Amino acid sequence: MVLIVRLDAFRHYTQFLHKHDKLGHPLYFEKIGFINIRRLKKCGVSQETLFNHYLFAMEFTLKYAAHRICSCKACFASHTQKMCIVLDARGMGVRDVGGEAFEFIRRCTGVMQRHYPQRSFRIFIVNVPSWFGIAWKGLKPLMNEATRAKTRILTENETAGALLKVIDAQNLPVEYGGTCACAGGCEKNSTYQKLQRALVDSVRECKPLECEDLVRTISLERSGCSLTSSEEEGTDSPSIGSIKREASSTVLDQLFRVGLVRSRWRSTS
Repeated sequence: MVLIVRLDAFRHYTQFLHKHDKLGHPLYFEKIGFINIRRLKKCGVSQETLFNHYLFAMEFTLKYAAHRICSCKACFASHTQKMCIVLDARGMGVRDVGGEAFEFIRRCTGVMQRHYPQRSFRIFIVNVPSWFGIAWKGLKPLMNEATRAKTRILTENETAGALLKVIDAQNLPVEYGGTCACAGGCEKNSTYQKLQRALVDSVRECKPLECEDLVRTISLERSGCSLTSSEEEGTDSPSIGSIKREASSTVLDQLFRVGLVRSRWRSTS
């Protein structure tokens, strides 16, 4: 999900939206163990630019992925669509706790608590190393009690079993114990990622957002979630019109004003 920075920086900070859990919550993945601030700087990405990108990703998620309320009790009662969040700690070293990458994680955690409260349905911190308790002490105070109660910390051996209880195998990437292997990779080519690229292209090229096929695919993916027919009653199908309205001149102006979409975005493949 790297759209405001050079695509060759993708491997140094990976976050992506990918299908839904069994109840219809959008799945958000972030590989916090492989954030490499030093190499990002070499790619011309400052920590402030990276943080702005994170904010852009969150705004995109809320406007385009979490705009439709599913029928689970938590979302229906709050009239707010929540996300299922998977934070992958694989690759994190004990020395990272005092480094820039961990400070970036702390900053993102803080802004989520202040500006996006109660938007998480579940949070899984997966593939944690044996010493992760040290890192948890630095993150836990930034979370409110409700968020901490939703958070599960899982070792590598526990990860697949726990995730498959709430995510259908066909919606979970292979690396986390599922069977999904999107053509071109789940990280870059899930339908949500394609929609995000289409949005950014429409902004850069000052053209209307053409997304009917992508929205239709997302609708079909979501309809395949493990919901009973009674749970599905009363929910509206994703609206192509509403998504197109989100790409109106007002939204595009906001994106330009805060500087989240940069002209230097380019593919190096």
